[in-house]
Amino acid sequence: MLASAFATAVLAAQPAASRGIPKPPPSPGSELTIYLMTMGQGDLVWEKFGHNAVGVRDERTGTDVVYNWGMFSFDQPGFLPRFLRGEMMYWMAAFDAAQTVVAYIGMNRSVTIQELNIEPSARLALRDFLVWNAREENRFYRYDYFRDNCSTRARDAIDRATGGALQEQLGSVRTAMSYRDHALRLTQDDFLVSTGIDIGLGLPTDRPLTAWQETFIPMSLERRIRDVRVAWSTGEQLPLVRSERVLFSSTRAPEAARPANRAPLLFVVSAGLGLILVLLCTRAGRGLYWARVLTVGWCVVWSSVVGLLGVLLSLLWAATEHQAAYRNMNLLHYQPLWLAVAIATPVAAVHWRRSRTSSAASIARIGATVGAALSILGFLALAFPALRQGFGAPVALAAPLNLAVAFALSRVFPGGKAPTP
Repeated sequence: MLASAFATAVLAAQPAASRGIPKPPPSPGSELTIYLMTMGQGDLVWEKFGHNAVGVRDERTGTDVVYNWGMFSFDQPGFLPRFLRGEMMYWMAAFDAAQTVVAYIGMNRSVTIQELNIEPSARLALRDFLVWNAREENRFYRYDYFRDNCSTRARDAIDRATGGALQEQLGSVRTAMSYRDHALRLTQDDFLVSTGIDIGLGLPTDRPLTAWQETFIPMSLERRIRDVRVAWSTGEQLPLVRSERVLFSSTRAPEAARPANRAPLLFVVSAGLGLILVLLCTRAGRGLYWARVLTVGWCVVWSSVVGLLGVLLSLLWAATEHQAAYRNMNLLHYQPLWLAVAIATPVAAVHWRRSRTSSAASIARIGATVGAALSILGFLALAFPALRQGFGAPVALAAPLNLAVAFALSRVFPGGKAPTP
């Protein structure tokens, strides 16, 4: 009896082939390994948001291909008009995985791969979808910075392969950060770029995101899928990430966890410059020619800057598909009206000594006063959470100088009477 039991145990431990039992054929798709490849930040503006791709390794054919949706070219016909209108066309393409890794290492960008723990049938379906998507007739799509980019396309492909597990589990997780917060934290090492982004983004980018929405950033997708579990046909709930490996660690500084609050610094700088302008215009009002020239020049330059930015913000809202720039409260500070002030001010300065009244002087003075009043209104709007945009850095930069310019022009071109030479 014991001998029979021992023999049975030994037989069970032997491979099926050695017992003459045919080995069951492998499930279609079992020869495939699916992984998410994530590349860290780079030097160029669009590289600061990272990049990713979905990889397919096929043991049967010996191929290892990554599919990424981040392809664009400045040489595309009509690229600039499409970019300005918010109608940029990106496309998906397939590349050799090893060559891709070498290229990103050469750019000192971190590379991580996460093998996905999905069933063979799901691997096969995902591979087939990627091949289909890479065809010439299917590869193009209209790009959106936040809602439809290289990372959301990779996320959606994985979500489809897991039966919606990513959206189901990440869509209910609330975060404390917005699209604006993420855009600013990832670009804050470049002051001009991050400030320009802060000025250009409108209210739609200030709502707190879900974890699902946050995965528009490749590095966030990499972090979030570690917590996702997927259901197998066996009834098991398994982690989506089977294994994770860092192929290369960049020597760059790590990405900032939160955006820096630059509003206090910008307010101090703007208020300081505004105070200097007030002192200059006071001296100009006493007849000092050099102070008058500096005051007029200063007012023209600043009015031109905020006026041109106002035109740009207005066009982004009214004439483009850049939905992230809609309902921009910064328009209360960066008004197209300031362009009229910039044009009228030098004209008024030339004619002021010849006549006690000047229509150009009235335009400059009244336009600046209205612009300053709108800035005050925009500053008060910060008290309402539904109207507040980020930390209010664009407000801190513009409001003090707008008020200073309005005061300066009221002193240089006082209503009804020319200053004493």
